[in-house]
Amino acid sequence: MTGNRSLYLAFVASATLFLYAVFNQWGSVTAENFEQIARKYGTDKVTTHQYQFMYDKYLSGIRDDQLKVLEIGLGCNMDYGPGASYYTWLEYFPYVNLYFIEYDGQCAKKYQDKTPNAHVFVGDQADTLFLARFSTEATADGLFDIIIDDGGHTMDQQMTSLEFLWKVVKPGGLYVIEDLQTSYWESFGGNPLGRSSSKETTITYLYQLVDDLMIGKNAKQISHDLLSVDCMAEICALRKKEHI
Repeated sequence: MTGNRSLYLAFVASATLFLYAVFNQWGSVTAENFEQIARKYGTDKVTTHQYQFMYDKYLSGIRDDQLKVLEIGLGCNMDYGPGASYYTWLEYFPYVNLYFIEYDGQCAKKYQDKTPNAHVFVGDQADTLFLARFSTEATADGLFDIIIDDGGHTMDQQMTSLEFLWKVVKPGGLYVIEDLQTSYWESFGGNPLGRSSSKETTITYLYQLVDDLMIGKNAKQISHDLLSVDCMAEICALRKKEHI
C-alpha cells in the first residue's frame, strides 16, 4: 500500500504541475499586451508612435500590481478627442488608481462623465503654483508609481513638470516623457541644431542627466536620486532609485 500511495502522490503532483503550466501558458497567450489594448482604443502611442516597446519593457511585469499612475494630458487636443489613453490604462492596469492633468478645463468638464474612474486636475503643467497644489492634493494617499508626460510638449512644460513632479514619484518609480521630437521643433521652443546649440531643450536636459550619472555629479536637481535614463525614438523613461 505504501508503494501505491507514493505512486498516487507522485501522479497528483505531476498532474498539478502540468495543469499549472497549461493554464499559465494559456493565460499568457490570451492576455492582450499593451499594443493590442492601445490599438483597440486608438491612441497614437502605438499608431503615430511606437511607444509599446518602452511600455512593454517597463510595465508588463507590474501590470497586475496596485499602481498609482498620473498622465499629463487627457487628449483634448487630439483629433480623436480625449479618452484613448484613459481606457487603455484602465484595461492594461486592472488595479490602477488613475490621475490626469489637463490644461483645457472646458474639455475636461465636457468629458467628465466619460472619465469617472480617474481623478482629473485642471491646470497648466508649466505652472509651478498649480503643480504645488496638485502635488499636495494628489499625494495625500501616497506617491505615484508612474508619471507619463503626454501634455503640451513644449520645452518649458516638459522640463518644469519633470523637475517639479519628480519629487512625487515613488522610490523605484518611473517618469516617462513622450513626444521628445519637439526638442528639435522651434515652434515648441526646441532647436533643430540639437546639442550643437547652447539653447537648453528637454533633450539637452536629459543629456545632462546622463552626464551626471556617468561622472557622479548632481548638476541637475533630480540627479541625486536618479537611477537610469532609457531612451527610444521620441520617448525616454527615467527610473528613480529605490534608496538614496
